[in-house]
Amino acid sequence: MSRPKMPARDWQAEIYARHQYWIAGKPIHMAVGDGWADVVARLFDRIEKALAGEPVPTKIALIDVKEKYATVRIDLLLPVGPEAEAAIDHAILLAEMRSECTCDICGAPGTVRSTLGQSGWLAARCEDHSDGFPRRVVKGHPRRRIQDRRGTFDLVYDRRTDTIVETPVDGGDSR
Repeated sequence: MSRPKMPARDWQAEIYARHQYWIAGKPIHMAVGDGWADVVARLFDRIEKALAGEPVPTKIALIDVKEKYATVRIDLLLPVGPEAEAAIDHAILLAEMRSECTCDICGAPGTVRSTLGQSGWLAARCEDHSDGFPRRVVKGHPRRRIQDRRGTFDLVYDRRTDTIVETPVDGGDSR
């Protein structure tokens, strides 16, 4: 006789319960794999910290939390001041970059992989869950290139420290 299956942990409900005071409206379904539960939890914790500096209690509308091109995507309505908005934008960037190197099934370290063929699907997967996604698309740490008034920079995510390192690109002004 087999054991009855235990219900899966409802990590989305747990996150909403912990952060309900700053989320406007009804909870939306987050269309991401269970492996990204920690990615989303870290994001919500960082948003809460950013809102702590706001002069009045603020509610944020969650429009969408989903996976697209092997990365978590978050759409929000932010009625906040510039400091909180910058902190929340940074939290979203950290979540996006962490999701690129986190298996969307189990949460282990992974990489962006693709199915074969012209219309290949992308997924962030570890070695154990790479079946059907044989081709590594991204090698090394997740990175972005940005250009602002200070110059051109590479932003490189370090999973071990959960931080972004900013490095000037050759010819970039690093004032």
